[in-house]
Amino acid sequence: MINYILIFLLLFVLEMVYLKIAKIKNIKDNPNHRSAHTTPTIRGGGIIIPMSIILYLLFYNNPTQFLYFFSGVILVAIVSFIDDLIMLSSKTRLLTHLLALVLMFFGLGLFDEISLQNILFLFFLTVFSIGFLNIYNFMDGINGITFLNALASYSTLLYLNNYYQNFTDNYLLVVLILAILVFGFFNFRKKAICFAGDIGSITIGFSLLYFVLQLYLKTENHLVFLIFGTYLLDGGWTIIERIYRKENIFEAHKRHLYQLLVNDLKIPHLLVSSYYFFIQLLISIILIYLIKLETYSIIGVLSVFIFLSLAYLVTKVKIIKKITKT
Repeated sequence: MINYILIFLLLFVLEMVYLKIAKIKNIKDNPNHRSAHTTPTIRGGGIIIPMSIILYLLFYNNPTQFLYFFSGVILVAIVSFIDDLIMLSSKTRLLTHLLALVLMFFGLGLFDEISLQNILFLFFLTVFSIGFLNIYNFMDGINGITFLNALASYSTLLYLNNYYQNFTDNYLLVVLILAILVFGFFNFRKKAICFAGDIGSITIGFSLLYFVLQLYLKTENHLVFLIFGTYLLDGGWTIIERIYRKENIFEAHKRHLYQLLVNDLKIPHLLVSSYYFFIQLLISIILIYLIKLETYSIIGVLSVFIFLSLAYLVTKVKIIKKITKT
């Protein structure tokens, strides 16, 4: 407990120091026609996510145990922070994500077996992972949404680690939750002091991929991917919509459901973020309930996904009709 308090205080101080430096160096997200905010806001507040992992290694663990995960996180964190500063090309970001994922997969032992089935699995897993990282980045568009989603996701993983299947170190999950709470203090406001930036959203998304894959490899239970629930629904279906419209899916846009709620219906950021939080909590409760029922079949997972997709699509169609009428 003393270590947790000390780490929390260190993270809080580190965040304060970064905010002062960012203010002096003018590291800000300036609003444009696609933004949901109207005033320049410090970006990169999510820098304490990789910092928290470094503190975890210093306080609790020999770095060699998490060598590949640690290396992948640091790699995406550095490149993402540079991207926050000078806007790197999409090719540079893609290559960085691929290299980091290779490190992650190697650490998880996914290259131990060489077979056609494993090669196909790795191919689809890589495509899914790249897509998820981009979705997690694109979903970081309003105050509080990344903070609350990460809080719900890490908390669900912590519960499953304790009461379902031990797949990682509890200390690591707790330290990440402490980092998220510190970030949330500065972000979950009507007028946010800082945004996560790419360094925050990408490193959170990368860590969630790592934990969920760890859990999946231990249990072979497809239900664990419901931890990605709300972001996959909004991000995934929005990508499909943009492909149908023949738009560049890597360009910024305002077609996510949360963006329609904030930009067109003028619902406050924190309220929309809270909607997404409670929906993710509900999905997590469904996940835990189905696990207790020992529901492992792919049919069960697809049934849940289809139900959630229908609910999402019906809601989005109604919102678009309401926007069109006003």
